[in-house]
Amino acid sequence: MNKLITKLLGNSSEFPLNHRISNAALILGALLGIQASLSNYLLNLPLITVYTTLGMTVLLSFLYYFSRIKQKFKFTVYTAILINMVIYTPIMWVSNGGSSGGFQYYLFVYATFIIAVINNKKVIIALISLTVIIFLSLLFYEYSYPEKILAYPSREDKYGDLTVGFLFVLFGVIYMFYFYTIQYNKTNLELSLKNSELEKQNIKLYKHQSKIESQRKILENQNLHIKDSISYAQKIQKAVFPSLEILKRNTKDSFLLYLPKEKIGGDFYYFTKIKDSFIAVIADSTGHGVPGGFMSMLGITILEEIIKRKNILNAAEILNMFREEIIESLDQKNIRSTTNDGFDTAICIFNTNTKQLNYAGANLPLILMRKNDIISFSPDEMPIGTYITMKPFKNNFIDILENDVIYLFTDGITDQFGGIKNQKFSFHRLKNVLTKNYEEALFIQKEQLKKTIRNWKGSQKRTDDALIAGIKFI
Repeated sequence: MNKLITKLLGNSSEFPLNHRISNAALILGALLGIQASLSNYLLNLPLITVYTTLGMTVLLSFLYYFSRIKQKFKFTVYTAILINMVIYTPIMWVSNGGSSGGFQYYLFVYATFIIAVINNKKVIIALISLTVIIFLSLLFYEYSYPEKILAYPSREDKYGDLTVGFLFVLFGVIYMFYFYTIQYNKTNLELSLKNSELEKQNIKLYKHQSKIESQRKILENQNLHIKDSISYAQKIQKAVFPSLEILKRNTKDSFLLYLPKEKIGGDFYYFTKIKDSFIAVIADSTGHGVPGGFMSMLGITILEEIIKRKNILNAAEILNMFREEIIESLDQKNIRSTTNDGFDTAICIFNTNTKQLNYAGANLPLILMRKNDIISFSPDEMPIGTYITMKPFKNNFIDILENDVIYLFTDGITDQFGGIKNQKFSFHRLKNVLTKNYEEALFIQKEQLKKTIRNWKGSQKRTDDALIAGIKFI
């Protein structure tokens, strides 16, 4: 197997690490291009989609030949990136359902490919910026000319394509990072063998010193590159999150404290204003890090579809539809043959005319602070995803008075271990902190919460992603 991989990707003495990763990505793209063409054909998508994916398969095979046989690195990498972004992406966007389809997920693969194979930070920033500009341009084009976007033939075709697209992104990124790790470990192993040989052959020590030093620098640069890659992935995830200006503009006072366990988090928030309704959502995805980041992007995309495109403004109904879409997207119809991926979610919809708040929760509660009284609203004890018992979610309607403050939070806050006895922070301690600081402005409450959680955690590792929002509507 190792001989086959070496033959396909190239020997480490001939090809640097990023060149081998590029070869691996081109092979993956060509193979999945064939699969995508077949899937698009079977899903009865427009023929232009089938022809485009077939064309990309031929192009990527051609570029792999130049990269592996002719050893042309820059030509193949930049050609693949630019053709994907400037030609392939717009065509697939227009012919594959636009933002309601699954193709925007592919932009994450492009970004990952850029970060994994290019060492020049300025070039990475330029190409990531191009990715973002094209993405925003396509959104603007779709908004301006919705009739130009080819819709899916049927709902089943749409969610079939969404599922395939999401799995493609997940598999593609894991594939690239898998080969990145394999080749990285291979480089370490080669260095270890060479060091062992140098120890036994002291006579040749001085002849090999410069080579060892050079390889050490390569490893340091590769380690730095991995860290930079994660940082850029974090920026991509932040770009998907809604601006906090939406929260500030539509509330009397507010704060949001976001504490991911790693640079990329599975917790996410979503805010939007539709007519007289302000919608606030927080959610806790299964997992954290890169997998949690994928789940958060999927969650935001589906919520955007339900709330804005389908114009659903009922909290329980949104949760019910969110659950249906997640089960469909993650293929969780058979509980015995699926993972437990999903979300804990809390949704609040505040009507600015009636001053009434509509709350529904899937495992995430709501706290209402009214003067010095604290009132808890319990969620339905079911996640967004397949579960043993799945009942319709229930609505809570709350008349909001002046200076009432609501708090939404994920279990990363209450489950954080710390303190003298290494206990969980707990729901009880959270309520005590909120009660103690209820007269303070919300930005001060945020700093007090942050300080309290930091002191409680101490030297302990963060247990999970943590997110809490405080909102004063009137």
